[in-house]
Amino acid sequence: MKGKKVLIVEDSYLFALTLEDMLTDSGADVIGIAPSVAIALKAMDAHAIDIACLDINLGSETSFPIADALAMRGIPFVFVSAYKADVVPPAHRHRPFVNKLEVHLELVSACRAAAPSFVLHDKVAEGVALPGA
Repeated sequence: MKGKKVLIVEDSYLFALTLEDMLTDSGADVIGIAPSVAIALKAMDAHAIDIACLDINLGSETSFPIADALAMRGIPFVFVSAYKADVVPPAHRHRPFVNKLEVHLELVSACRAAAPSFVLHDKVAEGVALPGA
């Protein structure tokens, strides 16, 4: 995830900081933490984003409008939620989903699954010889 720009959409600031630490430890560059749909959409307009991590419940709203906007722009994303995956609208059920209770085990691998080109980029950045190279 080295150098990848990540937007975190999470209304719990302490949990967002935990996600930020995990992502920056993997080499990502967190460009912002958005606690609401409006702030997330503004961040998307203001910054280049490679991937987003979306909590589903943002207090009085859900992150599904953000998911729709990301999908329309071709930006991969991962749901990170305490909800069950079956609450995700059918249009986004194929997206990676990480349970908040297991986030420490799954977040970085889920981000890599959402955007497979990151894995190749990370291997090249780490100097791993690729087949045929």
